[in-house]
Formats: sequence, structure tokens, C-alpha cells
Amino acid sequence: MMAKCPVCETEYTPNEVETCSVCGYDLTPYPPIIGGIPSGFLEKEKKRIAAAKRVWQLSQSQVESAQLMVSKVQSQLDEMTRKIDGFTQSQSQLESQIEAIASQLQSQSQAIASQLKSQNEAIASQLQSQNEAIASQSQSRLESQIEAIASQSQSRLESQIEAIASQLQSITEAVADTPIVSSSSGFDYTQLHRLLKSGQWKAADQETAKMMLAVAGKTQRGYLGENDIENFPCEDLRIIDGLWVKHSNGLFGFSVQKQIYINCGGKPDGSYPGDTIWYRFADEVGWRVGGSWLSSKDYTFSPGSAKRGHLPFTIRIDNWVYTDMYSSLAHRLVTCSI
Repeated sequence: MMAKCPVCETEYTPNEVETCSVCGYDLTPYPPIIGGIPSGFLEKEKKRIAAAKRVWQLSQSQVESAQLMVSKVQSQLDEMTRKIDGFTQSQSQLESQIEAIASQLQSQSQAIASQLKSQNEAIASQLQSQNEAIASQSQSRLESQIEAIASQSQSRLESQIEAIASQLQSITEAVADTPIVSSSSGFDYTQLHRLLKSGQWKAADQETAKMMLAVAGKTQRGYLGENDIENFPCEDLRIIDGLWVKHSNGLFGFSVQKQIYINCGGKPDGSYPGDTIWYRFADEVGWRVGGSWLSSKDYTFSPGSAKRGHLPFTIRIDNWVYTDMYSSLAHRLVTCSI
């Protein structure tokens, strides 16, 4: 019949092991005593086990919390790297710097994981060596030791995480200060970047329309046709979409709209999906309310109240969206792998 360690609750076979394989607690049975074990000794033993269990639980909580923080930092790093890769930048020196810092962050994450493992082993070893001494120590001394261990571990982890956050901030600032120029068309998207970064969503929507007309050479005409969209440079489309997605935290962007369009049943092949699918898509992104289409003056330019995919509202003629043109945009996004 299996038994459980009184500290970490790991199962073991009585009389076959002397110490717990996980926390190192002494599992040897008490020797037989004539008349039974004294109640005073049993009371001290209970206190000793309870104190050891608190130390073990605290150490495990710290390890899990630290691993979660490392995982979040790693996820942020992966997301930042993915978004940065989306921007085609001519400065090869900046790309080399980002790769070097990403490698350094990866090494630091591995070092943190290794350190956490070492700390866990050290705490288990400390528990094993202090088993006999814990019974004679006062409650206040035990609590002081627990607080000291927790404070020391937390302080080290916070310092390491702050260092990683500082390096991530440096990467962000380096990218933000670099002009965003399309190597395909030569157009500069720095102004669009600044408007989106500062939360000027309406001005950014207008800037997007202006830039797309300029790239397509249709500024004087004032709108894009199906052929204009189908031949729009992939690099420029990728830069525009990447800036919207990044600064809205995934709420706005052409690629966001495309996914909603597909989820509503639309096919990104350039063909009209039919009224039912088209109306469903317009309702999902908030271009239609209560069965009525909105004009541009009624659009919502606030992430806090706008629906997902609501912006940019760029593919339009006289402030109205045309289905064939948006179907062409969805097809172009797929063609460009966006």
C-alpha cells in the first residue's frame, strides 16, 4: 500500500525508501516504543512537519510564479520579433542588432530557468538538513527564515526580469526611431506610424487612404479600382497592415478584417460572396448597424468602443464601401501572404 510524504505529498512505498525523492524529507518510521510515543513528542513532530510543509509550498509557489513570468516575457519577445520581421527595413545594421539582442535574451531566459532549478534543489537540500533542528526552533525564527528565502529569490527574479524588459524597450525605441520606407515604391510611412502610435485613429485612417492613393497613382481620381487593388505592391500593403495591427494590439488592420471576412463565410478569391455573407461581415466589423450602412462620419475612431476590424475604412468611393473592391483586397492579402 502506497503512502504520501507529509511535506510534498509525493507517493512512496513504506519501508522501501528513507527520504522523499522530491523534497528530501526523512521518511524512516519511528522506532517501536513501549507504551507508545509520548504526546509531547508527537506535538513537536506535527509542528516540525507543518513548518517544513510551509517552506516547501512557498518554494513551489515561487518557482511556478517565476516560470510564468519567464514564459510571459518569452511570449512578448516572440511576438515582438515576429512583428519586427514583418517590416522590411533597409538598415542591415539594425537587423543584426535585433538578432543579437534576441539571442542574448534567449540565453538569459535559459539561464533563469537553470537558476530556478538550482534554487529548488537548494531549498530541498536545506529542508533535509534542517529536519531535526526545526522541532527546537521557535515559530518566529521559522517565519523569519521563510521570509528571508522568499525575499532573496523574489529580488533576484525581479532584477533579471527588469533587465530583460529594459532590453525589449531598447529594441522598440530603435525600431520606432527608424524611417519606415518601402523599397518597392519608395514611399515613406513614418507619418502613419506616428499617428497610430499617438492614438490619432481618424487621422491615421485618412493618412492610410492618402498613401494608398499615392502609391497606386490615383490621388487625383480619389479612389481605388479593382485593378488598382489587385496590383497594389505587397510590401506597401504589408507595412500598412503591420502598423495598424501593432499599434491597435491586434484590434485593427487589413489582415484582421480578412480573417473576419473568411470566418463569415467569404472566400478570398476576388469574387462577390453574396448579400448574406457580405452583410454578416459588415455587421461584424461595425460598418452596418441595425441593418443600415454607416457613412464615414459615423464611424468609431476609438479602440475602446470600436468593433474588431472596424478600421481602416480605406477601400471606399464617396465614403461608401464597395463589395467587389473589398473582395479584391481580401484576394490581394492572400496573394501577398498577409
